[in-house]
Amino acid sequence: MTEAALRLAGAAKTYPTGTVALAPVNFEVGRGSFVSLVGPSGCGKSTLLRLMAGLLAPSHGTVSRGDDISETSFVFQDATLMPWADVRTNVALPLTLKGKSAETVPETLKRVGLERFAQSYPRELSGGMQMRASIARAIVTSPQLLLMDEPFAALDEFTRFRLNDDLLALWQQNHWTIVFVTHSIREAVFLSQRVIVMSPRPGRVVADLAIDLPDRRDEALRGSHAFADQCAKISELLRDVTTEHAA
Repeated sequence: MTEAALRLAGAAKTYPTGTVALAPVNFEVGRGSFVSLVGPSGCGKSTLLRLMAGLLAPSHGTVSRGDDISETSFVFQDATLMPWADVRTNVALPLTLKGKSAETVPETLKRVGLERFAQSYPRELSGGMQMRASIARAIVTSPQLLLMDEPFAALDEFTRFRLNDDLLALWQQNHWTIVFVTHSIREAVFLSQRVIVMSPRPGRVVADLAIDLPDRRDEALRGSHAFADQCAKISELLRDVTTEHAA
């Protein structure tokens, strides 16, 4: 594995209510890699992502970052744009909060295909375009680590596939470290170098699979036997661990 951007050592989370959301978890995320987390609803995927972001503190264990991971961005399932502000202002928000110049905003909008919509308001955008704006806001600070919590879950399949393609291209161009939570096995396999499979709550890692597919990911790959085989392997793992937990 390449040098780690993230290290989780016995990281666990129990909420004040007594709910054990996450059993001790141990794994590393290599710098510049794309890793997806999949598992049943309520298994602690989002909790784990929030521990990585520093939005939650682990009850036990540690979550640490590589020495040069100075900027982390988080993309939520909802675009969470300010409805009273145009796209340009929404995207500039992280810079504004840090007291920095917004000079990188136009180039960032261009990278996500929204350069013609800088003065549009969220209500004037489609769901896919709103999510592009949310991604632009996340990357405008040039983060080394990008954490994404089911960002495309609410979108139709066509828009989701298109944004998958765009995200993959951005990752390949910019060499970010991305950790991506999704319920879609097909999405996880298409995007990722590794897929981490989690058990029902309390969440624990039951498999950490390298995705053995070509670097070039396109529509033809989605229809290939190799892609189907990778998806079937993860589906079987999830079915087995869910059945075992219910027994």
